[in-house]
Amino acid sequence: MPSWVQTVLVSTLLKSILGLIDPILGKVERGEYQHIGYFEQAVKQANYNTCIKEIWSEFPSINQAEVRAALAKCGLTTKHIESKIEVLSGGEKAKVRLCKIINTETNLLILDEPTNHLDVDAKEELKRALKAYRGSILMVSHEPDFYREIATDIWNCEDWTTKVF
Repeated sequence: MPSWVQTVLVSTLLKSILGLIDPILGKVERGEYQHIGYFEQAVKQANYNTCIKEIWSEFPSINQAEVRAALAKCGLTTKHIESKIEVLSGGEKAKVRLCKIINTETNLLILDEPTNHLDVDAKEELKRALKAYRGSILMVSHEPDFYREIATDIWNCEDWTTKVF
């Protein structure tokens, strides 16, 4: 099965679990007390907010110094923090999205290719954070070197089929 088909199938599965789309077959039943953090592989809509405004809109009760500190912790410089998200690189945009998830109380993370566009240092910091995370993680990744130390169970989608029986 071509890798793009696998990517579509797995992204569809994650979106079905989240209730963003209807499942292809069957139904999804989620628990009552799940607080889910979702990292979408690619965000298609343009975002003209600055990084500061983006985080403030999500967390209005924190002050500017705390917003800056949270973004810096995710590897963004002052230049990035004051820039509009639309002009950032893919990796910098991912760091802003990860900042939102890190600062939200969750007990389940659903991560769709979280390492895409991240540099080596950012991947190591993300790995460290995920290893310390106390909730459950459902992650799609094509990087065994990244997920091996984190995962307790691995589903190899290359073994899946697109045949309907």
